[in-house]
Amino acid sequence: MKFAKLLQQILQEDGVPPEWVEKAIQYKALKKRINRVVEELENVGLKRENMSFTYEIEQIQHQLRPQLTTDVSQELEQVVISRLNDMDYSFSVVQKEGDGSVLTVSLHEDTLFFQTLYEELEELKRFGEEQEHELVNTVENLATVIGKVGSPNTRKNDMYVWREIFQMYIESEVFFSTRERSSGRVDVAVSRKRLSDFVAHVNETKVLKRLRQRNSLAAFATFKEMNFLIIKVANYQAINSMAVQKILKKFDKQTTLNSLKLFPDVVKKSFEANILNSTVYKDVCAVIGERLLSIVPQLDDYTCPICCTVAFKPIRLDCGHLFCVRCLVKLQRKEEDKCPLCRQQVVLHADERNLDVAQMAYLKLYFPQEVKQKQREDEKEIFKEQYGHIVDPDKPTCTIV
Repeated sequence: MKFAKLLQQILQEDGVPPEWVEKAIQYKALKKRINRVVEELENVGLKRENMSFTYEIEQIQHQLRPQLTTDVSQELEQVVISRLNDMDYSFSVVQKEGDGSVLTVSLHEDTLFFQTLYEELEELKRFGEEQEHELVNTVENLATVIGKVGSPNTRKNDMYVWREIFQMYIESEVFFSTRERSSGRVDVAVSRKRLSDFVAHVNETKVLKRLRQRNSLAAFATFKEMNFLIIKVANYQAINSMAVQKILKKFDKQTTLNSLKLFPDVVKKSFEANILNSTVYKDVCAVIGERLLSIVPQLDDYTCPICCTVAFKPIRLDCGHLFCVRCLVKLQRKEEDKCPLCRQQVVLHADERNLDVAQMAYLKLYFPQEVKQKQREDEKEIFKEQYGHIVDPDKPTCTIV
């Protein structure tokens, strides 16, 4: 299938809004302009099969000015110059030592081709900025809503449910993979599949039925729609990027000019974020991580690295690493002075002054269930240490019939 038809098909199948289609790279129109460039070269006597060209594209503000330089033999020189004068072209001629001269000319059709492509890219740049602004606003609004319904200070809050939802989302790695072999941004098709799997997993676990706040269900619907929109924008940018690459390759094939290397360099000097180097995908995902997923803290970020449970009664060593008090007591009993993480000799010096009071209050507030469970386990362990030789707390107590 020809790329022009493929481009049109993809834009239609992906449910792209009509205004997006209008802003897309107009591949067919640009392709016609390439034919005009080839005709223009032939009309002025600069046939590609007879000459080798040096090509440059200069940008002055928002205007692109391509220039073609080639050696012209003495017998062709007068013919070419005559045609250039008749067609009112801007050119310069430098005589070479010996036969012929060096001709530098600014053509009309290639200028129109690159100026059109440049303006279409600028329009796509503005589109990307608009979409990023809208998506970031959506994230901020969601952060406000979820911050309220998931606040531990709110009666009948949905903190634990949102924590579970966000944990499933993080594990789905919709947009970026953390696995060693496939780390970094994932393909759009992979993102779409992972997002669909995430939504299916949420539905299968029926976690949404446990939401108690009226605004939580609407917030999840917005969260889901936002992620699908990010994928749609990413796919739209990817197909436009492909269109740019394809049209430049076609230009080079038919003219033997080196636009595929020259044009992107000129574009990058013009603006940082463009369709060839888009940051929308990355920027919005970063905002989701910083502003949204962090609202409901995940337990993995507050576990003791020794026992892998919540680090309640957290002891922050002088090296800065934090452990639960029970694990620190065990290390001190073994006279282990080295921090298990950085190996600095700071364990034996730790005492009640190393208790991180602020962290302890934070854990009580955001992980009340885990804290209570940890307290029960610690109390049971202490009881065993003190009275285990007399009674086993794990055995059921006697009952009188």
